[in-house]
Amino acid sequence: MTDIADRPGIAPELRLVPHAFRRAFGRPAEGVWYAPGVLNLLGGAVKVPAKWGAIVAGDRRDDGLLELISVNRPTERALLPSGDVPAWAEGVDATGGAALMCSVDLPRGSGLSAAEALRSAVALALADLAGEQVEEEQAGVPDLPGQRLLVVDTRIRRPEPQVHRPYTPRTEDLGAALTAYHHAQRPDPEQNAVVYAALAAGARGASTLADPPGRPAVALVDADLVPAVKKAITRAVQTPPRYLTIVPGPFKAAALR
Repeated sequence: MTDIADRPGIAPELRLVPHAFRRAFGRPAEGVWYAPGVLNLLGGAVKVPAKWGAIVAGDRRDDGLLELISVNRPTERALLPSGDVPAWAEGVDATGGAALMCSVDLPRGSGLSAAEALRSAVALALADLAGEQVEEEQAGVPDLPGQRLLVVDTRIRRPEPQVHRPYTPRTEDLGAALTAYHHAQRPDPEQNAVVYAALAAGARGASTLADPPGRPAVALVDADLVPAVKKAITRAVQTPPRYLTIVPGPFKAAALR
């Protein structure tokens, strides 16, 4: 059987990670697993998957330990369970033996729950390698014709956690609900600046996002207004943000063996 890293019919990003695994371990990966990043709106009441996410490739270990290596930080190996875990691997649940090469499209705190995507991809890999069936959680994707979700990574990172305050949506209008959610939270000044600039530029709604250690925000914007809203936000903040424009779609976790 052809090594996954060498299969021409597979997307380049899915071949890259098993190629890195083979380079690091000197053997082909047994499988590749992908989990999408998740945009947690309204404190997680609405979950929107995105095309960016986490990819892991690897094989089984017989000693019950979980070894993780990052494509971007190859010298920071994590061997779980352990009390010494690099920041990028924090929160991963070590429930099975495997060696995995990991790649995450986005930095932690950027707004798309990169850490959650990595945890999901690792869990999918461990379950698949153990021969278990995994039931995929269905995200409540809203129907937003002609609209976009503009994720704004303020590039601000702070060690103290940003606590989500309970919020119950009182409207089915997502834009109005986002703005109401924002007012119910305790956003940082940078998030406030993003939200108010987006609303002033015509966004249907905007709110803070909880994705530690970052301080991201999101705006619901008509597709033709995205450039104007980006420009308004960039003018309103000191540090130029990183933007991700999401068209809600059926991005699902996947396994390849």
